[in-house]
Amino acid sequence: PRFVTNPLEEPLPRDGTKEKLAVKHLKVHRVTTCMRMPGLMVLAVAALLLSPSLKAANLTTFVTFDPARLEVPENLTVDEANNIYVSLILNNEVRKITPDGAQSTYVTFDGAPGSLTTGLAINDDTGDLFVAFNPAGQNSVIYVVHTDHSKQVFATFPAGAILNGLTPDDDGNLYVADSVLGVVWRVGATGGAPAVWVDLHAPGAPQLPGPNGVKFDKHQRNLYVSVSFQGTIYRVPVDKAGNAGTPAVFVSNIPPDDFAFDRLGNLYVATQPAMSVVRVRPDGTMETIASAADGLQNTTAVRFGRHADAKLDLYILSAQIPPGSDSHPAIFKLHVGLPGLPVSIPR
Repeated sequence: PRFVTNPLEEPLPRDGTKEKLAVKHLKVHRVTTCMRMPGLMVLAVAALLLSPSLKAANLTTFVTFDPARLEVPENLTVDEANNIYVSLILNNEVRKITPDGAQSTYVTFDGAPGSLTTGLAINDDTGDLFVAFNPAGQNSVIYVVHTDHSKQVFATFPAGAILNGLTPDDDGNLYVADSVLGVVWRVGATGGAPAVWVDLHAPGAPQLPGPNGVKFDKHQRNLYVSVSFQGTIYRVPVDKAGNAGTPAVFVSNIPPDDFAFDRLGNLYVATQPAMSVVRVRPDGTMETIASAADGLQNTTAVRFGRHADAKLDLYILSAQIPPGSDSHPAIFKLHVGLPGLPVSIPR
């Protein structure tokens, strides 16, 4: 499978015309008429035409967390109503945040000090939330949390695994980055025993992670995996049977944590130790769109909103790691002006 360099390659609505919308390296060279172009795509094209360089002036604080309680946000997912679910890595907790910023505990887990609550994914049809949990002294697991807040173990991993980011495919299979064993696991849609989907030969440690974030591109032809200690994001082709091909370096010289795609194929990367968010274009060129100068601390994950105009906003997790006296953990919101690619099991 090839990397989709034309981010608008999927069919657009047409009225018997043969016009195409051509985008190359994020510069619009030619826009021809498309009589029923989706509204968000019109906004996206306008954004590309009018403001090809994103400004951090659009960055605002959405919600804050309590540093005295060691509330350090690690990962997030967003449902169709734009509720945000955030894993608090040190607190055995997932927090729910409504679109108006109201916070509540969604689920907690039993774990001794040193347990880590990490990756999240949501099923749009059932509302089930999948949570990667690494209990201290026990095997790592993925929980499925139902809308009534009940939970059960969905998959249990071998000793030594430390789970980090996770992402689903359209069939409900989960792909999970293992930051210590250096692999990406695959868990079937009904749960059960995980299997190694691809070995990146990049073993790490909790303080020096190997595989960290995982996301599919728009057509699910490639899975992207960040390997933090290597400063690299890999692109892994996916064949028609769902098997992994040979990983190839997509971009390097960046300290990646988790990341997200917009619908035009740009990658937005939380660069944890660099305290920034970097946009990586489909051709691999990069620009910093928010940084410590704008108030960010260690950035661990980003995700686009999913409802109405929020689809054009990028939510950024930020906190001091490890927590310190000047920590101000928060979710920031950056108006990107381009629609994000949802990360969920679709209806």
